[in-house]
Amino acid sequence: MLAIKPEETPRFGLAKPTVAWFPMVSAALASVRGSGFPDDLTMRKALKTAAQRLCLPLPTKVYCFLVIGMVATSLAAVATANWLINPFGQYSPNWLAPIVQDSRTEKVDLFERLAQPPRGLVLGSSRSMKFEPGYLQERTSIPFFNFAVNHGRPEDFLAIVRMYRDRFGCSPKTVIIGVDIASLNDIIPNDARLSSEPRLHAFADDTSSWSDQFEQWTQLFSYQQLSASLQSIGRTLRPSQKTDPVQTFDADGLIQYRERQTQMAAGVYDFESALQFNEREFLSVFSRFNTVSKRRLSYLYETVRLCQANGGQVYLFATVQHPRLREVLVSKTRCLEVEEEAIAELAEIAKDLGANFIDFGTVDTFAGDPANFIDGIHPMESNTRLMIDRLLPRFKESSYALQ
Repeated sequence: MLAIKPEETPRFGLAKPTVAWFPMVSAALASVRGSGFPDDLTMRKALKTAAQRLCLPLPTKVYCFLVIGMVATSLAAVATANWLINPFGQYSPNWLAPIVQDSRTEKVDLFERLAQPPRGLVLGSSRSMKFEPGYLQERTSIPFFNFAVNHGRPEDFLAIVRMYRDRFGCSPKTVIIGVDIASLNDIIPNDARLSSEPRLHAFADDTSSWSDQFEQWTQLFSYQQLSASLQSIGRTLRPSQKTDPVQTFDADGLIQYRERQTQMAAGVYDFESALQFNEREFLSVFSRFNTVSKRRLSYLYETVRLCQANGGQVYLFATVQHPRLREVLVSKTRCLEVEEEAIAELAEIAKDLGANFIDFGTVDTFAGDPANFIDGIHPMESNTRLMIDRLLPRFKESSYALQ
């Protein structure tokens, strides 16, 4: 490595032509100069001396400290702005509305408004949000609430069941849990929206590691969050351009893809772009996914155990992938090996605790229709009803009470 010689050390950037400004500067000063100001010649010499000193090379240490200080100041400014604007709803300030939907907060709000405990509960990620509580009640004669949340993982399921038990003093009678195979890994930390929702996080303290907390705060320095902060500011400054939510939740927790369903009805929905987004996302996950997380399996085990504490019944299922997404993942990753390991673990949990388990990883397992998907991972109602038909027997309330 070449040593930096004093004469090669970067300068402030003032060039020698700056001397040409001396007459203008001194003339301006002369116009306002009073009796206490030096004469014109003295002023010229002082300016020339100051400029020459600024043009001298900086000592290496001073230059390094200046650069480090500028970088640190910039990062601190970015982090402070992201924390105050809070575009993803991950932190405590809530001055501006998040640009993404915070399903955990919305579902907790809906859950707390329930006058009576729902005897049935749906848990999972966004891939389980189309399991209709109304259709489930038709099948079982008991009311359901869909508590599936975006990027829902076993730590979310455990916190939700603990919240249910804390509020109602018992466990739900029937619980349907959709498990994403891609979520059973240790490469992806807990979703920061779990820790930022205090009512839910109060039941998840023991599932949050220091690395999860560290990940949440390092995101303050990310370009992605800065870009989202700028979008949030733009929406606030242009209220006339605000549009209706792209998706909403019914009172029973069922999701409505308002924007997408409108586009689908009009025949203008861009399914290919949505599918390509899923491909990029899951290729990134499965390219690093080597073995199933024992930690997250333990959270799932505890969730099932708690659900059965009062004689409840649990139905586990592995969530589905669109055939085209699955084809890409199989050809470019070792997802089949990971799936095989995960399915074996899920089946073992179900067997050990007396739960039910079905692998719905492919559409043929429930005679589904690839045309009835929002994208590569989110099935519509016609497909989720077929899954429900396979998961749950049709029984009446009277027979249910005898179980």
